[in-house]
This record gives sequence, C-alpha cells and structure tokens, in this order.
Amino acid sequence: MDNTASRQLNYFWEKSRITQTDAAQYLGITQSAISQYLHGSIKLNTDIILQFSEMLGVNPQQIDPDIFTPKRRRPED
Repeated sequence: MDNTASRQLNYFWEKSRITQTDAAQYLGITQSAISQYLHGSIKLNTDIILQFSEMLGVNPQQIDPDIFTPKRRRPED
C-alpha cells in the first residue's frame, strides 16, 4: 500500500497539535481509527481525506495530490 497520503497527513497532524481523542470526536470515529489512518494501517479514502483536511485547515491535495485527478481508463482492446 502506498503510504504517501498517510505521511502527508502525519506532517500536518504534527503541526496541528490536535489530540487523537479530539479528532475522533470531531470526525465521529474512534480514536483507534484515527491512529490507524495516521499509521497507514487503514487506507485513506476521499471522504476521510476531505474530513481530515477540513479539520486540519489544509487543502485536501496537500494530503493526497491525486485526490481529484480522475483515473485514466484503459482503451478498449
């Protein structure tokens, strides 16, 4: 699994000084889930990236530069 987004999330997380408990309350998920997202154990999806970015006050693309980039389709063979 590519942990680039998790590393970026951690970068902004460290700067924020928000506790995992406070983040869990804000996002409506468990503290354990917060920890797993931060460590890359759970893959960050678009919804959670948007929620984290709002909470942290950053652009979602600062966490995952590819978040709004459409996936390319393979041409029909």
